[in-house]
Amino acid sequence: MNLELLQALKTAHDAEVEGMRSYLSFAKQTQVAGGKNILIQLAMDEIDHMELINKFMERMLKGEVYQTVDVPKARLDKFMPKVADASLQKMDKADVGDLDALKIALAHEEKARLFYLDQAQKTDNLQAKKLFTDLAAVEQKHYDILQAEIQFIQQDGFWFDMMEFSLEK
Repeated sequence: MNLELLQALKTAHDAEVEGMRSYLSFAKQTQVAGGKNILIQLAMDEIDHMELINKFMERMLKGEVYQTVDVPKARLDKFMPKVADASLQKMDKADVGDLDALKIALAHEEKARLFYLDQAQKTDNLQAKKLFTDLAAVEQKHYDILQAEIQFIQQDGFWFDMMEFSLEK
């Protein structure tokens, strides 16, 4: 049994638990409906990740070959607005705490993505490599969505890296 891989999976599981708790706590505190919904969906995605990691560890501990499964795509995809509809979005007033919660979540997603990429490079187990790579891709999607929500709250004129409006036209 590969103890280094087992420890990496345990660390990944613990990070997903912590992410879920943080996201639910932030969702409870935030006043902006869009941010609250994103944080709740992130917490639900973390639960999916925990279940996948648990299944992988259980089979590994039993000495079974783990059959790879596709990591579910982020639930948040359905919240991604079409760029043409961005200017029609209702804007709730965010406070500093709401923005801080999203920024903390953003940092968590980046840290998780980098951890999964690092573990994918370290392991020789092809199934674990796929699991880590797929989880990293989902964490990148989470990061992109959080970044877009932060930009929207800050009203900086960009929505998903595209100009909402132009003063030149």
